[in-house]
Amino acid sequence: MSGLPLGHPLPTGRAGLSRLLSRVPVPVLVLAAALVVRGAYLLTAHGLAFDAPLIDADYYDFLGERLARGEGFPEGPFWQPPLYPAVLGLLYWLGGHSLWWPRLLQALLGALTAALASGVARRVSGHPGVGLLAGMLVALHGPLVFYDGELLATSLGTFLGTAALWLALREPRSLWTALGCGACIGLGALTVAPLLLLLPPLAWALAKGRPMRAALCGAICAALVLCATAFNHARTGEWLLISANGGINLWLGNNADVDGAMALRPGAAWETLVNEPALHGFHTPASQDAYFTRRALTWCGSQPMMCASNLLWKLRLLLVARELPRNEDLSLVRSQSPVLWALTVSPGGMALPYALLWPLAAAGSVALWRQRRTGTQEARAALTLAGATLLLAAPSILFFVSGRYRAPLAPALCVLAALGLHALSSRTAPRGVPAAVALAVLGLSVWPVRLAVDAVDFEAELHYAVGGRRARLGDDAGAVEAWRRAVSRKPDSLEAGFNLGLALERLGRPEEAARTYEALLHWHPNEPLVRSRLAQLRDAVRHAPLKNPTNP
Repeated sequence: MSGLPLGHPLPTGRAGLSRLLSRVPVPVLVLAAALVVRGAYLLTAHGLAFDAPLIDADYYDFLGERLARGEGFPEGPFWQPPLYPAVLGLLYWLGGHSLWWPRLLQALLGALTAALASGVARRVSGHPGVGLLAGMLVALHGPLVFYDGELLATSLGTFLGTAALWLALREPRSLWTALGCGACIGLGALTVAPLLLLLPPLAWALAKGRPMRAALCGAICAALVLCATAFNHARTGEWLLISANGGINLWLGNNADVDGAMALRPGAAWETLVNEPALHGFHTPASQDAYFTRRALTWCGSQPMMCASNLLWKLRLLLVARELPRNEDLSLVRSQSPVLWALTVSPGGMALPYALLWPLAAAGSVALWRQRRTGTQEARAALTLAGATLLLAAPSILFFVSGRYRAPLAPALCVLAALGLHALSSRTAPRGVPAAVALAVLGLSVWPVRLAVDAVDFEAELHYAVGGRRARLGDDAGAVEAWRRAVSRKPDSLEAGFNLGLALERLGRPEEAARTYEALLHWHPNEPLVRSRLAQLRDAVRHAPLKNPTNP
């Protein structure tokens, strides 16, 4: 690789940029920039959400530790796709239990995702400058940087989906390319199950003149996914394709009160929902998964107009610029790092990056539409990109929208945004229609929308989740501190208050535990669990032997 001569001024303008890009490969520039950003984030991040993996992340961490010890997955089928905890287990087995190992790996995967996105944009547009722009949009994508630091399957799944798209568009195509693409789709589905939807458009892209390539891609993908199916069947005797959580997620996004269902929090309400199939006689994971699937499909069949309205409403939510929270609220945790704060700034309510990405991606979609009939190789690549983007967006519409679930869509969206900016700045192509479409989508993305989840006190949720992790690790004193903070934020929190009382009992502080239960009964006077624990405590105190004050 040759560089600029020593002392030579940097090129300026489009011609200068082209000369620079001819000397330094675009993927190298993008990879370096993405690594610097992610490294800076990891070095500066500090906060409860970063220091303690929460809820799903805590469960993944638990599974990783278990696998590293050679204990295998818990009994029954996979509850969530198994690849990410398997990767954690391997990292912990090789290097010991440290949260730095997965975070360093994910920083590398996030940087590679940016480099692959630049290659996709270059392939579709034929312009290295568009490739550079797309790669930098991914490199500076604040939510992706955040998820690269979380113990969630998001980073690995996003990388595998982008790698599959890059391989499908790579020239020259070969059987090895098809094999790699199928492997990435299959592994991606074992990480984030909806990535399986990428198979049709990418197999079509590979099949040009060689149907065997598409067949090989599908066969490799199927072989990997069926490993999980065989595992589930061997454990339970029932057929589950990948994991047992698909049905409940489908129901959460397809019912008469989707807004309220999306706001369900870990705790009593969630446990009630999870246990509902057992009340109807369904006790195995597969039958419970099928119960929720039937419930969602039955509701859609009985209320087709409301179901269609829900799908349109979720499409509208997909286009919202701000990150919709699930287990964490990005607007709350963004202060844990100056890097994350800068990359997710919201000037005037226009939450970055999506307030820019959605309008530019809409303009890029217009450019792709115009390119579809040119008969060039770029036209077929454009159709592949369009199909992949639609199918990456589909899970959010079919299930429900939240920040981390639309993350695998982000690299494709950045490619479209780079194409849109190129189209809007072009002097040869008409810009009226792309500009009008971009303005319309901008208005839609920043238009305020009120959701039930907006009423959730995510700071209280954060302390509640931290307490749960500390209790799991045997740190009851730390759990008490976290749950006290949760209760101070939300005094009527049944879950935080009850767990606080139990932790105080374990620490041998029955008087404090009793006061905690009494305060909780003020908010939940008919809660039987709280009344039962309080009665047992009072009974234990009455029958406790008197201590000699001079000989404690």
